[in-house]
Amino acid sequence: MSEEIINQTVEKEQQPILSNENIKDEEVNETPQEQQKVEQTEEEIKQQQQQQEDEFVVLEETKSVEPIEESSQPPQQTLTPQETPEQKTQEHEYQDIVQFIDHKGDIVKEDNKNGRTTFLSTLSNRDDFLTKGFDYSVISILGPQSSGKSTLLNLLFNTRFAVMDASTGRKQTTQGVWMGVASTSQNKETFLILDVEGTDGRERGEDEKAFERKTSLFSLALSSVLIINMWAHDIGRYNAANISLLKTVFELNLQLFQKKRNHKILIFFLIRDHDGVTPLERLKATLMEDISKLWTDLQKPEEFEGTRESDFFDFEFTTLPHKIYSPSAFLGQVEQLKQRFSDSSANSFIPKREYRNDDIPADGFYQFSYQVWETIKSNRDLDLPSQKEMLALYRCDEFVELSMTQFTRDIKPVKEHIERGRIQEQFGEKSKRILDLALSVYDEPAQRYHLETVQKKRQVLTDRIISDLKYLFDKQMERLNENTLVFYNSLIKEFTDASTSGGSSNNKKRDGSSVALTAASAGIIPQFSTWSSGIKKKSIEYFEIVAKQSIVPGSDWSYENDLEQLNTKLEKELSTLKENQLVRLSKLMRDKTFQQELTPQITKITEQAPNNMWQKIKNYYEDALSSNEKEFRDRLVDFQLDEQKVNDLINKFRDQMAEGLKNKITERAEFLQMRMRKRFEEKFNMDNRNLPRKWTKTDDIASIFQEARQNAEKLIDLFSYLRLDDEDLDVSFFKRLDNDEHEENTMVNSSKIIIPYKDCCLACENFRLTIKSDYMQALSEQNRLTTGGGVPGYMIILLCVLGFNEFISIISSPLLLLLTILLGGVGFVLFKLGLAGPFIDYSSQILVHFINKVKDIVLHVEQLQEQNHNSPINKHKKD
Repeated sequence: MSEEIINQTVEKEQQPILSNENIKDEEVNETPQEQQKVEQTEEEIKQQQQQQEDEFVVLEETKSVEPIEESSQPPQQTLTPQETPEQKTQEHEYQDIVQFIDHKGDIVKEDNKNGRTTFLSTLSNRDDFLTKGFDYSVISILGPQSSGKSTLLNLLFNTRFAVMDASTGRKQTTQGVWMGVASTSQNKETFLILDVEGTDGRERGEDEKAFERKTSLFSLALSSVLIINMWAHDIGRYNAANISLLKTVFELNLQLFQKKRNHKILIFFLIRDHDGVTPLERLKATLMEDISKLWTDLQKPEEFEGTRESDFFDFEFTTLPHKIYSPSAFLGQVEQLKQRFSDSSANSFIPKREYRNDDIPADGFYQFSYQVWETIKSNRDLDLPSQKEMLALYRCDEFVELSMTQFTRDIKPVKEHIERGRIQEQFGEKSKRILDLALSVYDEPAQRYHLETVQKKRQVLTDRIISDLKYLFDKQMERLNENTLVFYNSLIKEFTDASTSGGSSNNKKRDGSSVALTAASAGIIPQFSTWSSGIKKKSIEYFEIVAKQSIVPGSDWSYENDLEQLNTKLEKELSTLKENQLVRLSKLMRDKTFQQELTPQITKITEQAPNNMWQKIKNYYEDALSSNEKEFRDRLVDFQLDEQKVNDLINKFRDQMAEGLKNKITERAEFLQMRMRKRFEEKFNMDNRNLPRKWTKTDDIASIFQEARQNAEKLIDLFSYLRLDDEDLDVSFFKRLDNDEHEENTMVNSSKIIIPYKDCCLACENFRLTIKSDYMQALSEQNRLTTGGGVPGYMIILLCVLGFNEFISIISSPLLLLLTILLGGVGFVLFKLGLAGPFIDYSSQILVHFINKVKDIVLHVEQLQEQNHNSPINKHKKD
């Protein structure tokens, strides 16, 4: 390169770290003389190749290919898994492999004591390469550690890069950068092969990134073809597919080397373990999409602004099957790929001349590569960002914690307020001030550090604070939802209290009488639909005012979901309230119809129980139902119901009215025995003048009794069946037969039966038992009053003789005479009125009751005396 390339040749005395295989390889086969000895005969080459390939262990990675030794072991004649018959007959020329950059990043020095040679000394002995001029290609390979890079190079270019022995464990094999010259007698092409240490190795741990960037940039700066060795299952991943590494390498390549480059570089993606499920075209599209996005995000120098990746690179893609599960297919496709590197006349030839560096001849390549590495190694653009990032990460973490401490302290009162279930007023503005203060605590000291790291950490800090604030915001929204429902309920209570303040909650006046039923007393909300819309609007407005004040300015928060949930809850609450109002309204109309209109009339009619009782009930019922149904329908307009819902409610109202009437009649039928008795007595014990009947000798007591009984028993049939329809008015459920018995009418509607047939029979039987005594008493009275003969004459003479003295004493005493005249007058009046018998009976009952009371008093006095006699005090006195 030009004089801008810094040439630093600081030598270090430390030994490079080599694997056992590498050391062994150096000690045995590192000098050109030994190589010439190996190549003496074709037979020896074939034996050594067979010995090498027999030692491969086919796992995900192959076992180390041991360096060719001078051994007396006879060659194996069997084919190895890596060798086809065509390969076995092909001439293999294993080329010089030396380490150019060691594990620590230093260029390897000459060490004659340990038999180690440098790449410079190796090239110095390769006149066939030094004389190539510009006719050579540099091919390097990048990829994850233990992904089979060295094995692939060995198969493609007949090199002898050390490979991993998988049977001893997964570990790092290639350390640093190894180089080798590959050419065969059959192929005129000369390749300089770079085997680069794998990325993402556990041996380097956290220090891998800086070294990966350097070696990757070194490979890109030297290469004509850069092979990216990757697994198919890593495509679509950012780090595993080395996308992040390519971004850094592309960016630094533009800054350091692209200004002096006059050719494109072929980036050849070699996709391993491809199972064929995802077509190559899809994998290619995914990778190109990642590369295009990567290139767009690059921080490009000013002169490269607006460029595309295709201006500097060509991209090709191919796949290889699984080496373990498809060994034959794998080796077959590797052989095809090998032809693409060796047959320069084919259109598919990969290392085309247009990718070669025409500025660097073969004999100047070592110096050029040396200067490139020293430039990369000493360039602060590669090291300082890492150091700055580490320092910035460390310091920014401290600043983040300081900022979070400030935030936690400031937000604590707000958090406690919300977690206690209270609404924090102006939550958004307060949170914004706390956020800005916390970020200022971070920004002031962090501004002196690596900008990108500071910005990333600031974003992390912001996200963390916003996350904590979002948690409080969500809590605030939950509480706001609850408070809005409380506010909604308070509006309802305020309205209902105001509407019922003028009335009483019960339906009774102070004197116990019923008051008129009204919508207000029943808790019915007038104009419900309009009122409910207003209540909902007020509740939503209350929610939105507080919710808007709770959003932190600049955040992408939204309360739409909470508002939707609240709206759903309010709709549910209003729907429940609406159903409750409809139930109240139905009950109001039902109670109003019965209490104010039907009940008084039904009570009066059933008390009289005329033969046309049901016709009268039907008329009153239909009038009341018609007027109240119209009022009910008018009131339902306030609820904005559809016609079907209105009809359902009206039909339900009618059914409830019919059921209520049936229950009312059933209630009145409980006093059926008393009404039957009353009706019987009105017919049997009272005469036509509605006076107590005085039985005479000519009265037909049996006929009068039977007529009165049958008239009373009609009430059973009258109350036993509901007759509101015209066709039911003449229906008899408890039918009387000619033999004075009854039978059930089974042709009636069972749902209209008020008193079941068995109960009707029982009521009839009990009634007949209770009126037997009336019949017998009437017969007895008739016999007593109609008995002929009067008082015998001798009895009158005897009474006058024996009672003469008593008569004289009465008339001689004015008081006794007055009393006798008074008693005689009362008796005469009672006799004339026919009340002598009842008076005597009543007097007898009073006398008997008086005598019993006297007896009770006497017995009680005797008991008290007995108790007093047996008391301990009296005993003590006796003692």
